[in-house]
Amino acid sequence: MLTKIDKLSIMGVRSFDNAHPETIQFHTPLTLIVGYNGSGKTTIIESLKYATTGDLPPNSKGGAFIHDPNLCGEKDVLAQVKMKFNGTTGAKMVLTRNLQLTVKKNTRQQKTLECTLMVNKNGERSALSSRVAELDQIMPQNLGVSKAILDSVIFCHQEESLWPMSEPSALKKKFDEIFEALKYTKAIDNIKTLRKAQNDALKVFKTTEQFTKDIKDKGDKAERRSKALGAELKTLREEITELHNKTKEAEDKWIEATNKGAQYTSVIKDLEHSRKREDWLQTTVQELGHDLKEQRKESDEWLQSELDQYAERVAVHEQQEKQQKQDYEKLTRKIHGINEQLRRKDAEAGRYQEQRLNHEDQIKKRKLMIQKTSSDHKIRGYENDLDDMQINDYMEKISKLSRDQIAVVEKARTDKNREKEKAQDGLTQLDRQRSALNEHKKFAKQQSAANDRKIGSLQSDINKIQTDEGGKAILEDKIKDLETRLSKSRDDSKKGSWDMKLQENKSQLRKLVDEIAQLQDDVVQVSKQAEDRAELNIAKKEAADCQRNLQKMRDVYGERLEVILGHGWQPSSLEADFRKVNDQRSRLVREAEREREGVSRRLEQIDFKLSSARSDRSKGEKETAICVKKLSDNVEGEPEDYPKTLSAIQKDRDTLKADIDNYDNERKYFTDGIALAHKEHKCKLCLRNFQAKEQTDFISRLEKKIAKQTMTQIGEELSVLEDDLRNTKDAGPSYETWVRLSQEELPKLIADEKRLGLERENILRENEEREKIVEDRVEARRDLESLASSVKSISEYARDLTKYSGRVQELTVEQKDTVISRTLDEIQEQIRVLGGKSQDKTNSIKNLTDNKERVHSQINAFELELTKAKGSLTSAHHQLEKKADIFKNIEDLKKSNGECRDQVKRFDAQLDELAPKMETEKTKFEDIEQRGSDKERDLRLEATRLSESLHQLKLANQNVDAYSREDGAARLEQCQREIESAQRDKDIAEEEKTRVTRMINKIQKELTNHDANKRTIADNIKYRRSLRELQDVKTEISELSAQNAEADQSHWKKESRYWEGQHDKFKTQKTSKLGSSKAKDDELLRLIKEWDIDYKDAAYNFKKAHIEVETTKAAVEDLGRYGGALDKAIMKYHGIKMEEINRIIEELWKKTYQGTDVDTILIRSDNEAAKGNRSYNYRVCMIKQDVEMDMRGRCSAGQKVLASIIIRLALAECFGVNCGLIALDEPTTNLDRDNIRSLATSLHDIIESRRHQSNFQLIVITHDEEFLKFMKCPDFCDHYYRVYRNDKQKSCIAKQSIVDVM
Repeated sequence: MLTKIDKLSIMGVRSFDNAHPETIQFHTPLTLIVGYNGSGKTTIIESLKYATTGDLPPNSKGGAFIHDPNLCGEKDVLAQVKMKFNGTTGAKMVLTRNLQLTVKKNTRQQKTLECTLMVNKNGERSALSSRVAELDQIMPQNLGVSKAILDSVIFCHQEESLWPMSEPSALKKKFDEIFEALKYTKAIDNIKTLRKAQNDALKVFKTTEQFTKDIKDKGDKAERRSKALGAELKTLREEITELHNKTKEAEDKWIEATNKGAQYTSVIKDLEHSRKREDWLQTTVQELGHDLKEQRKESDEWLQSELDQYAERVAVHEQQEKQQKQDYEKLTRKIHGINEQLRRKDAEAGRYQEQRLNHEDQIKKRKLMIQKTSSDHKIRGYENDLDDMQINDYMEKISKLSRDQIAVVEKARTDKNREKEKAQDGLTQLDRQRSALNEHKKFAKQQSAANDRKIGSLQSDINKIQTDEGGKAILEDKIKDLETRLSKSRDDSKKGSWDMKLQENKSQLRKLVDEIAQLQDDVVQVSKQAEDRAELNIAKKEAADCQRNLQKMRDVYGERLEVILGHGWQPSSLEADFRKVNDQRSRLVREAEREREGVSRRLEQIDFKLSSARSDRSKGEKETAICVKKLSDNVEGEPEDYPKTLSAIQKDRDTLKADIDNYDNERKYFTDGIALAHKEHKCKLCLRNFQAKEQTDFISRLEKKIAKQTMTQIGEELSVLEDDLRNTKDAGPSYETWVRLSQEELPKLIADEKRLGLERENILRENEEREKIVEDRVEARRDLESLASSVKSISEYARDLTKYSGRVQELTVEQKDTVISRTLDEIQEQIRVLGGKSQDKTNSIKNLTDNKERVHSQINAFELELTKAKGSLTSAHHQLEKKADIFKNIEDLKKSNGECRDQVKRFDAQLDELAPKMETEKTKFEDIEQRGSDKERDLRLEATRLSESLHQLKLANQNVDAYSREDGAARLEQCQREIESAQRDKDIAEEEKTRVTRMINKIQKELTNHDANKRTIADNIKYRRSLRELQDVKTEISELSAQNAEADQSHWKKESRYWEGQHDKFKTQKTSKLGSSKAKDDELLRLIKEWDIDYKDAAYNFKKAHIEVETTKAAVEDLGRYGGALDKAIMKYHGIKMEEINRIIEELWKKTYQGTDVDTILIRSDNEAAKGNRSYNYRVCMIKQDVEMDMRGRCSAGQKVLASIIIRLALAECFGVNCGLIALDEPTTNLDRDNIRSLATSLHDIIESRRHQSNFQLIVITHDEEFLKFMKCPDFCDHYYRVYRNDKQKSCIAKQSIVDVM
């Protein structure tokens, strides 16, 4: 069964009221929905999509799909979408979906309520109330299409309508969903998985079969082995009994001999042990005697006592040694601490000495700095030595000078800014004037363009009016003719006396009986003459009508045609001449448009160059500012002073390095001079002897010079200069970049930008001129095209006039040859009268009555035709009046265009006058900027020098004051006293350390002698004990040798070994037999147990495993064949569908697209890999001159929209057989007028071809009412739906007549 949607009810969705539902009914084959933007048209499609799929529109999370509660002043809003449709089962269904939006304090909560599906099939009603997820699965089944088709094709949202132009991955996902590739792929994969599982099971079954077969074979073998083992066990049991008796007898005799031999074995073992101990003790005594250094004479008790007390004496000496070592370590740590203290104090004394020398040097440097600063800044009265009060006074004076100079700099900057603002005001005023003129010019152009669009629209309206003056004249003539004929018929009806005519006819019948034969002979010629005469009259009438209409058309359009074609135009050649002029003007328009496009491309190129130049200039200015900032961070002064600053820092650094190099030589020279003065009281330079006071002064001067040149201070100053030089050099690339940009690149970029700006102005003027030429030529062609329908009418009238005039001449010549004066009607009337002679009176009366009724019918027909003709004439009057009004409007718009062009020229002239003034103001502004910057830079340099001098003086004062504040001289004396005290403590500790060292050496020597004594005593005790043990062992050996036990032991040992051998022999044989018996018995038990466990069901298991192998093998083969068949079927289905889709797309594209740049489009599906034949990558391609290329990224916005619509139509045609519904939301977006018209025509053809399909429903949503006219919608529907906002801004749906928009 085919599905069809009947009605849709919307309540509480988007802008639709939540209190009253709005309903729309969908018709076949076309449903139109019209309304302004924002009225709620798209909400209808969103509601249809939500009802059928359960999916909310894009970007509608958080309750955006539901009517806002704030608009109706409620906390909860209930939304409902209800749809009535016919399902695939033929049942009538009503679907209801409910939503709720609750507004809380800070959040909004959207909730889906229970949904219902009412089913009415054959009068039986049922209701399904289910959850949303279940309903979402049921709806596509009842509609007969998949969810993907509903989502992406039938009810595609406007925001997602361009999905065919999306990226490859998204496009592949869409087409896979449409083709339901995942479902079929999963089916094939499931088949493969199942086949693989069956293969795996087959392997297991084969293994099981082989295993059960082996088990069965083993069971048969075990059965045969069990029988053989039973016979062997019986024989072995008899042999074991005999061997048991022999073993028992041999064992008794072996035990008896062993017991007798054992009595002598212990004696022999004791003897052997004693002999071995004798040998060992003998060796030990010899080794101890050899190693013994001194044999002591004391008794054993005294030696043992000495050895026992030895540990106590050693412990006392070790304790003394440990105590002395601890004292030694304490003294060592104490001396190390004193040394560390001395090192710190020496370093501290050196720092204090250096600070004293630095203090004296800072005082001299401050004096020189004050003198230099006074000289530089022309401050008098500070050339001699100064006290602290004078120095403070000087500091206040130079501080005031620095502040005054900073104020002068600020004043200069303020004056410069004030002059700049004044100049900028003038420049801004001129710029405003230029902007105002440009706006006026732009408005004039926009007004002209709007007028052109209106003219085009009015011209289209003129072309739609088919009525002209010739048609009107024809209608007037037709009305006059009908009035004449009607009047004549009425007069005939009034004057006609039918009874009298009846009598006359009867009389004539009697009189003319004799003339019947003659009349019969003349019938043929008279009939021919009557036909020619009637044709002649008709031809003359038609020729006269054509002549009259042609003359009226000449009167109306003659002057305009003379202007276009000249005075000698003829109606016969008018159409060809008009077409020639039209082609000529079209060619001129195309040439003008090509020239305009060339200028436009040049304008685009110059705009790009100008934009690049401005970007480069801006980039250069930013880079210059960065360089200036970096220079200002590292170098004082302006950027152009960088080389001087760098040279000065390098010079100071080199001077200081030279001072460091000379420092050692000068210091050595001065030190030698002081030593010579102390030793010989002489001067090192002149070798003159000093007096006592002279020597003191000389040494003091040299010490001051040495103290002045402290290495630490010089090193610090050098480090500072090195840092300054490194920072300054780091700024070198920034200075080079600044020089390159400010002196080379930026001036060039500014000049290029100015040049490109002038060039752009020239091209703009040229573009405006070309635009005017195109407008003039288009207007001329439009004037010409407005006469096209009239020219066609004139040509048709001329051709008809020529045709009818020729026919009149032919018939006139033929009439001259005829001689019969009576007409065919007269002869026929006579024949009828003569024929009435054989009829009775009743038949004659009947004939007259029929003639009377015929006249009355003719009068009624004339009246009806006259009424229709008058209505057509009235309509023609209205059409011609409308046409005249349109012509008047066109003339007014052309006049307005002329005024706009005059305004543009006037504005251009004013802009040309304004340009030199702006250049002059810009030059003044730049001059003020340059002069002010130069003055400010000079003043700032002077202020910087003053500030630097002040800063250096403050640093010098701080250094001088710091030494006095910290009391450096007293701290130096205190440090020297602490050094002397520490040195005395160190000497005392060194003496004590020497004493402790001697004591430790003495104790260690005594400990060494103690070890030697201990070893001597221990060795003597051990030697005496070993001699006593050796004597005892010799006595024991003598006693054991006297017993003679070895001979008796030998006899009984021999006897014992014989019976032991016999016992072992019989026992081994018995054990062997027992082992064999046990093994065979165990084997038999094992076989019996294995039979019960493993082999009992072996035959049955083998049979079962063999059956499973064969059946599984057949299943694997069947699954392989089924999977291959399904795979091929999917491939074939995909190929057929893609071919059908591309065929429909090509047909629609060629019928719809009006451009010439794209021949056709198609969807190309490529295999992802050689093996993966069921997975495709999709792309939309276009064909240009037999070259195929991807459409994505190469097409315009209009081409995207048109291609997307065509692809959706093709997909709906292929996949929507059961559900013949498709909705187009604003299909004219981004399309030009020609493509809109062709799209409308294509949709008209589609509807016309499928209107016989009972469930075909096309829903068109648009605000373009002209598009509906192009579609010829009245052919398919009588009404349309208008969506609008009421006074409460709620969306409403109203049904209106289609005539309102036609």
